[in-house]
Amino acid sequence: MFSLKKLNDRGQGLVEYALILVLVAIVVIAILLTLGPVVGSVFSNVVQHLGLTDSGVIAGVNAVRQNANTVQVNVTVSTPTDVTVQIGSNPPKTESGCSGTCSITLNTTNGVVPGAGGSATVTAAEGGTVIVSYPAN
Repeated sequence: MFSLKKLNDRGQGLVEYALILVLVAIVVIAILLTLGPVVGSVFSNVVQHLGLTDSGVIAGVNAVRQNANTVQVNVTVSTPTDVTVQIGSNPPKTESGCSGTCSITLNTTNGVVPGAGGSATVTAAEGGTVIVSYPAN
């Protein structure tokens, strides 16, 4: 038969393992609480230096200079949405129901300075904003 001592030894080992797991969990939580803001700050700095803010449903953006007065912005989205492109405070241009990849052409009316480079803000109605630069002509 089983002795009472043998059953107690098994329970003691289980309690020791549980205490070790609790201690490891507390240490991991303490490390994450300490390093979490630092890691978040590094990530934010990388995103800021890449010129991105919040990409949301926007999967990709590039801008191509068509001629001195025209810039074409190509936007790829992961979800069908309305996409708006704006240069500064100039009138924006919107592509309704963009699905997959859309091309939006901006000209001097939308704030393209003839021959000069610049940047445009691309915003998706479903969420997300990206700043894209375009070259001078």
